[in-house]
Amino acid sequence: MRRFVLGIVILFLLAGCATLPKPLRDIPAEKHISLAQIKNNPSRYTDVVLLWGGRITNCSNAQDGTYIEILYLPLDNEGYPQEKDVSEGRFVVKSKNFLDCAIYSKGRYLTAVGQFKGFLEGKIDEMPYSFPFLEAKAIYLWKKRYYYPYIRPSIWFWYGSPRWWFEYGPWW
Repeated sequence: MRRFVLGIVILFLLAGCATLPKPLRDIPAEKHISLAQIKNNPSRYTDVVLLWGGRITNCSNAQDGTYIEILYLPLDNEGYPQEKDVSEGRFVVKSKNFLDCAIYSKGRYLTAVGQFKGFLEGKIDEMPYSFPFLEAKAIYLWKKRYYYPYIRPSIWFWYGSPRWWFEYGPWW
């Protein structure tokens, strides 16, 4: 009986583990190589498949595909970009497929698996910049997250209950 219960518990724990979205999961990629490491030693990482993500800053379509400029952000265990006040820089992902820039728009979060091909010279506003360049093998655009303000019913009448009320429950 103990083995059965232990087996059930292990199944629940494994089911709760964070995994990458399906399009990214099947492609072997280096997950712990940062943008700073690439900038410090680019020749070492040429043709290495990387898992990077961040917030889209620009998107443009060309004859050979779609180029997406991304503000590099570290990823959590599920591959979701974690918003930070500091970034290591920007990089460019090229998709051979046409991606509509109205959907892949500025401010959206994206995670990509791609092969590092060197640097692409460009500009951020008027400043010249060398963008690390990935040829995409898979791209995952995260759904928009909406936050709705609401008033919680409570014993505090028109003010709503304090946030801790629903996070921790009442104190009695």
